[in-house]
Amino acid sequence: MSRITELAKELHALSSGGILYTKDHFDKERFERIRDIAAELLSINTEDLPVERALELFSKNDGYQTPKCDTRAVIFNEKDEVLLIKDYDGKWALPGGWCDRDQTIFTNTIKEAKEEAGLDVVPTLLVAAHSHYKHNNPKSFFSVIRFFVLCDVKGGEFTENDETSESRYFSVDDLPADINSHKTSPDQIRLCLKARHSEHWVTEFD
Repeated sequence: MSRITELAKELHALSSGGILYTKDHFDKERFERIRDIAAELLSINTEDLPVERALELFSKNDGYQTPKCDTRAVIFNEKDEVLLIKDYDGKWALPGGWCDRDQTIFTNTIKEAKEEAGLDVVPTLLVAAHSHYKHNNPKSFFSVIRFFVLCDVKGGEFTENDETSESRYFSVDDLPADINSHKTSPDQIRLCLKARHSEHWVTEFD
């Protein structure tokens, strides 16, 4: 991440907190101007990102800036093959998505596995809580904590839907070339397989 993007991110965080908490009308206008400057800096430093799109991005992520939560259902079959879904962008990933405001890590994992893979699952082990910056995409503007959860399948079957077009098991040693490492890296999948065969797994968090 470039220094300009880092500054834009910091300005956006400061302005968002200020807009949320200030009671002064004039201070709010100043914080909104700081937000606009942050959007312009981001646009200058990012190809194909007009200022209007940057402002739209900021408006969808307003309020005090904290990491977003994302859950990933990790499902292995009896051959230790992992279930991946092909999502809307045509790439493969573990079933999962943003944790809705009324969900927990446990319940969101169940919900996402059902919506994207058509499966009824029971979460059994939290393998890892990973910083998106450290494990997936250090250039990402927004911070994400991704939770990888081992699951047992109790039923269900895949049906093509608005989010996913295919569901398939893959060998961990032969993962698809077009895996979406922004959401799921091969190293994270291998870590989950290691956890599956561990008698005393300790959740990895970093």
